[in-house]
Amino acid sequence: MDDETVLLDKPQLPAVSAEAALPSERVIEGGLPHSIRSAARSHTIIWIVILSIGPLGLPLLWVSPKYPTWSKVLISLATVFFTIILPILVVIYCGEFLVRPVLDALEEANRSGGAI
Repeated sequence: MDDETVLLDKPQLPAVSAEAALPSERVIEGGLPHSIRSAARSHTIIWIVILSIGPLGLPLLWVSPKYPTWSKVLISLATVFFTIILPILVVIYCGEFLVRPVLDALEEANRSGGAI
């Protein structure tokens, strides 16, 4: 056995230079297949996908280098509004202003002797 014991006051860490190089900029579309990259560069294909399948087309929009970030946010919010919020509002409207009067008329007819 070695009789000499070395005590370390501080942990030994590898030296790091003060100005470390920044990581290279990552391109999102770098790992995508060629067909997806070409679709992401086409305005027509992006709009056809968004208009036909709604929110499922948003990832294609976000991968596209053709649109600035503010445009992507605006298109995403509009897509969510037209596919989620607007249908809920239409159902509430139809239930309140189309179905409710019919139910009220049926109840009134039943009270007065029968609807049919």
